[in-house]
Amino acid sequence: MRRRFFCGASIVAVACISGFWVTNASAATAAAAATDTAAAPSQVQEVVVTGSYLAAGTPKDAAIPVDVITMKALADQGSPTIVQLIKTIPSAGSSFGESNRFLSPAGTATVNLRGLGNLRTLVLFNSRRMVASVSGGSGNAVDINLLPTAAIGRVEVLRDGAAATYGSDAVSGVVNFISRTDLNTLEVDGKFSGIDGSSGDYNANLAWGWKGEKSNLLLTFGYRHRSQLTTQDRPWAIQPFLAAGVGGWSSASNPGSFFLWNPASTAPVPGPDGALPTTTRFTVALQDPGCIGMGGTIIGGTCKFQYSRFDNLVNPENHYQAYAEFNTEVTDNIKFHSEILWARHVVTDQRISPGNQAAQYPAPIAASGNSPGGGVSPYPAIGGAQQSRFYIPTTNPGLIALGTTCAAPLTGASCTSLLTNGAITSPTGWRPFGYGGNQLYTDGSDRQGVQADALRISGGFKGKFGGNFLGDGIGFDVAVTYGEVRERQFVYDYSINRLQLAYRGLGGAGCDPVTGTPGAGVCHYLNPFSNAYGTVTGTQVPVPPTSNAALANDPAVISWTHVLLQTITTDRQVVFDTVFNGKLPIHMGGGDVAWAVGGQIRTDRETYDPNNAYDINVSSCPDSPPYGDGLPTCSPASGSTIFFTGQLRFDIQRSVKAIFGEVRLPILENLEVNGAVRYESYGGTLGATTNPRVSVRFKPTDWLTFRGSAGTTFRAPSQNILVPGAFSRGLVNFTAIGVYRPVDTYNNPNLHPETATTFNIGAVVEHGGFTASLDYYRFKFKDEITTEVGTTLFAAMFPAALLDVGHCGDPAYADLQGRFNFGGLACAKSNFSGVSRANWINGPSVDTSGLDFSAQYTRDFMGGTVSFGGDATYLMSYKRGAVISPFLPAAGNVNILEAPLDRAGLSELLVRFYSYPKWKANAFLNYRHGPINARWTVRIIGSTSDQDHPVAGGGFATVSNNVEHDLTVRYSGPWQTTFTLNLMNVFDSAPPFVFSQYNYDYTNGNPLGRVVEVGVKKRF
Repeated sequence: MRRRFFCGASIVAVACISGFWVTNASAATAAAAATDTAAAPSQVQEVVVTGSYLAAGTPKDAAIPVDVITMKALADQGSPTIVQLIKTIPSAGSSFGESNRFLSPAGTATVNLRGLGNLRTLVLFNSRRMVASVSGGSGNAVDINLLPTAAIGRVEVLRDGAAATYGSDAVSGVVNFISRTDLNTLEVDGKFSGIDGSSGDYNANLAWGWKGEKSNLLLTFGYRHRSQLTTQDRPWAIQPFLAAGVGGWSSASNPGSFFLWNPASTAPVPGPDGALPTTTRFTVALQDPGCIGMGGTIIGGTCKFQYSRFDNLVNPENHYQAYAEFNTEVTDNIKFHSEILWARHVVTDQRISPGNQAAQYPAPIAASGNSPGGGVSPYPAIGGAQQSRFYIPTTNPGLIALGTTCAAPLTGASCTSLLTNGAITSPTGWRPFGYGGNQLYTDGSDRQGVQADALRISGGFKGKFGGNFLGDGIGFDVAVTYGEVRERQFVYDYSINRLQLAYRGLGGAGCDPVTGTPGAGVCHYLNPFSNAYGTVTGTQVPVPPTSNAALANDPAVISWTHVLLQTITTDRQVVFDTVFNGKLPIHMGGGDVAWAVGGQIRTDRETYDPNNAYDINVSSCPDSPPYGDGLPTCSPASGSTIFFTGQLRFDIQRSVKAIFGEVRLPILENLEVNGAVRYESYGGTLGATTNPRVSVRFKPTDWLTFRGSAGTTFRAPSQNILVPGAFSRGLVNFTAIGVYRPVDTYNNPNLHPETATTFNIGAVVEHGGFTASLDYYRFKFKDEITTEVGTTLFAAMFPAALLDVGHCGDPAYADLQGRFNFGGLACAKSNFSGVSRANWINGPSVDTSGLDFSAQYTRDFMGGTVSFGGDATYLMSYKRGAVISPFLPAAGNVNILEAPLDRAGLSELLVRFYSYPKWKANAFLNYRHGPINARWTVRIIGSTSDQDHPVAGGGFATVSNNVEHDLTVRYSGPWQTTFTLNLMNVFDSAPPFVFSQYNYDYTNGNPLGRVVEVGVKKRF
């Protein structure tokens, strides 16, 4: 039924190639004229701007705060990419696009108005919803990199909640990208950006427009390439060790840590299936002596590994877009609009660490020697309370050479034990590949990547019925929009099963683990020690003194353990919109009462398909061979690779129905009141929600306008976190112990929508060549859809002051203690091996407020036109309430997982990933003389206090202001040719240091340094 629905909707959309509505072509021209940076104020025209279905005033002095960025203004700024544009909007909080290694799929970019999260900003294209596809945990956000850059004529940013108009997701505002209407010829443009250490970025666009008497057509094609920029290309990105998890350092290394047999336990004599007795213990620490020689740092007896030296700051990206739009007058009163967009981005060469740390291990073998699946298992593990580990037997050639050479800091006793009893890998201080690099790639890094393909078809009819008792006619706008994004993500990991077999000498394709002879024929050993690196892959580190070319690993065996994990996520959305508007025969002091009513049916569907190696129902257990064979079974299922846990296949769908209305009351010629309300029904456990908004616009003089608005907004939880009984497993960096550990997060069918009450009051001044606006905003947001964060649960159970034991054994914390996995050992921080239960919850409130300011002055000067001004947002407060779990006891405040905190002026980029500078501002000086336009821009991002960087005497380190200067010179030459020179970050300022994986604020900062960009545009 669902497949037929989407197929039918697609056919309807294609047949119509449907829908444009209230923001029409004439309105675009008016809005552009109203915001031209060089033009004097013109006659006031009524236009429709984002956030309303009714025309009123101009974009600048509308009753709600809307910024309109025209194509000409973009050209004066050097025609920035969409990502560059969004990052410079003061009201936009932390966003991604320059670097998204840790927080979102590579190649994507999102919008985050007011810092409330990219899930809470609604993105529109031609005033219609875009399908959301970028995973954000409790929902999806829109990838703005899929928008057709060459087709965009202006951008409207509504800095206020808009659920009354648009429904769910418009909690913190709306960004509306609107196609251009100015083209009646062929236009070609290209740009190249020179970046130190990089091969440069470049793009090319082609646009062709045709305008007839009653029709127009627009066709655009765009290509953009970003070149690789590695951490090695920026010295500030590679810093000496400061603390575990900071600056891209990890306690899990190779050369790594191992444990030797504890003589007080049972001797490590393998049984017939390779398993050791469950009472065998390995507790004597051993450090591979190759650490220092390979460039590592030993602190606390552990080799620290800087994985970030293998990473990219910028990935090689390729973006493609094709767009077509057709408009025609069907009759004198009816217009038809249609558009189709295809876009793709490809980032399939993303460099990452040579090997992730082991967070999962071979499953324990029962005391009988049988596997959990029944029968004698050919897949060995150390059983019992030590939670298994990878066992390196005494026959492994690398182990024999390590013990025989016995280089410092090894001792004779440790080498004797190593040669006699073998060793196990450390749960926190080891990974299969590290400083020596991954031999499967010439640069030593492993790989992951993503390819996204988007299709969007929209169209419909807009017009007006004849006059009647309701006035001069009723306008209508009906449309259908179909959107689809198909995203393939892939990453490589190492098979638990195959690694353990290879360490025993039973590795390689064709080796039978039951009948094969270790190290003979097609059966090979894998060497986990530093002496395997007779040569070092890549140029990051020197060859260690312990190296032995004869012990080098066979790349074919490494490849055999190296498993492709892939998911294909398809997000589809069909939206049917109907809007009617007109005027009532009720005349007030300022004119007739205007109204609009409408309805919407929106259906979302998401499918998630992991490949067999990643499917938790196929390769479900640590000892499952890649691609699964049903042996063994385990509960709960966890997956078959060392770092990434198995994924659950799903196919979910939800339909939302809405009705809405809006009215404008022109009480006086200079006073109007607007009201809007929307009812949206989700059905099921979510029910329905109603959201009103009222706004007032008062213009006491020609040059002064006051405005204010208040309303409520909301966002519903994603369907895939409401299914009862299901859970997802993720890996979280527990910086307190310097390792990643699994966290199982369970769905919650009792979640309800997030809601917010929004307020805005402001004033707009327009006098001569001067314009300015000042707005105060406040968002009172509550019931945030979030999770009981694994690191927060850990901190509640093991506060630093209580050392290793934490609250273990405290009856008040019994429920919380039951959420942890200690691998069968006693409750202790040192035995922590994962969080077995966290929950989705409706969490804290957020009360944020601030000021938006903009000003500009334009006048004639020395035969040209000079303008100067700026815009800024000042964050007054961002008060996030206490995180309280409904699943933990209130007695003793055990249920309070996080204390209230005002995040304004703070940053935390290791676990919580937030950055809230109080100031974000731009200032510019622009001069136009004949064919030349020159613009100097200063961009300022305020300082923050780094919550990961405490300083002596109390408090936290200050992250400096981030100040960049840009210069753009544009020359409009003969033959309709325009040349642009853009110097970004003129003084080549490095981003301020902050504790993060790359030592800078990747949500606000820019890793590129000085960029020299040249562009040319030609019209024919």
